[in-house]
Amino acid sequence: MRNKRRLLRVFVALVCLGAVMFVALVGAVCYCSGLERPVSPSDCIIVLGARVRPDGTLSDSLRYRCEAALEAWREGLAPAIIVCGAQGGDEPMPEAVAMRGWLAAQGVPEANIVLEDASFNTEQNLENAKALMDERGWKSAVVVTSDYHLQRALWLARDAGIDACGIAAESPHPLPMRIKDRVREACGWGMYALRKIFRR
Repeated sequence: MRNKRRLLRVFVALVCLGAVMFVALVGAVCYCSGLERPVSPSDCIIVLGARVRPDGTLSDSLRYRCEAALEAWREGLAPAIIVCGAQGGDEPMPEAVAMRGWLAAQGVPEANIVLEDASFNTEQNLENAKALMDERGWKSAVVVTSDYHLQRALWLARDAGIDACGIAAESPHPLPMRIKDRVREACGWGMYALRKIFRR
C-alpha cells in the first residue's frame, strides 16, 4: 500500500512538472513571437505555406504571410520570392500556386516567383527551398511566416543550411485562435527538440 502511494505521488509530481514545463514552453513561444528581428537584404524571400480555402482564396494566415512578403519585395530586400506548399486533401490547388497567383495579381512578375509545390510541412518547405536556391546559386533568404511560427522556422532554415533572417507576419486572429496557434507551436518546439536529441 505504501509503495502504491509513493508511486502515485511520483506520478502526480511528474504530471505537474510536465504541465509547468509545457506552460513555460507556451510562454517562450509567446515571447519569441513578439521579438523585433533585424532583416538584411538577401538573395530571395521564402514564404512558408498555410491553408488555401476551398474556394481557392488564401486563408487569413496565408494572406498575412503574402502581404508581409510583398512588402519586403517592394522594399527591395530580395529580387525573388520562393513560395512553398503542396496541395492538402481539402485544398483546391497547391498553396504555392495560390500564393503565386496572389503575388502576381499585386504586381510581382511571375519570372520573379519560384514555385515549390511539393512540401507538406515546415521542414520540407525549407529543405526544398534550399534545393531551389542551390540551383540558382543563392545563399541567403528572408523567411516569412506567422509571428508565432518564425522562431522554429529559423531553426529549421539553419538546419537546412540557409543563411536566413526572418519577418514575422502578424496574426491578428481572435484570442482563442491565437492561444491555439501558440499551444500548437509549443508542441512543434517539443517535437523539434526531440528530433534533435535522437538524431545525435
